[in-house]
Amino acid sequence: MLQTEASCARDWNISDIPADLSSTRVVKKTVTKVNHKRKIYVKIALALFSYALVLVFLCIKSATLGYQIDGLQKDIRNLDTANHRLEYTIAEKSSLDRVEKLAVANLGMYKPDESRSITMEVKTEPIKLASAAGSVMNDKTVSQKILDKVFSSLSHLAQKN
Repeated sequence: MLQTEASCARDWNISDIPADLSSTRVVKKTVTKVNHKRKIYVKIALALFSYALVLVFLCIKSATLGYQIDGLQKDIRNLDTANHRLEYTIAEKSSLDRVEKLAVANLGMYKPDESRSITMEVKTEPIKLASAAGSVMNDKTVSQKILDKVFSSLSHLAQKN
């Protein structure tokens, strides 16, 4: 609008242009009101949302760990029952009744009677020492003879009973 008033296109007279129009310019200031409370509310809302996300993550994590703990406890119970089964089979296989049956059936063993006893004579050789004197050797043979007599008398008594 101002250009139509001061148009230089028709006249080439620049002096006719009003001076105050060219030097002053009206600038409108736009004033925006900043709502500081709104900024605080937005920040608080974002903080609460992130806190809620962390809480949900922790709840999910604790639930999955609980399921893992339950699974491990179930595995422990299964292993305990398997262990008890193995202990039972070991006790069953090593029981005295079973060992006796296997000894009689497979190896031909039998229980001794009260009237029958088996003794074996053990032949011992005297120990020869490099520095041994003749008197020590005679003592050993004497003591060996005494032990043999005691053993034979005990075996004779056992046969009578």
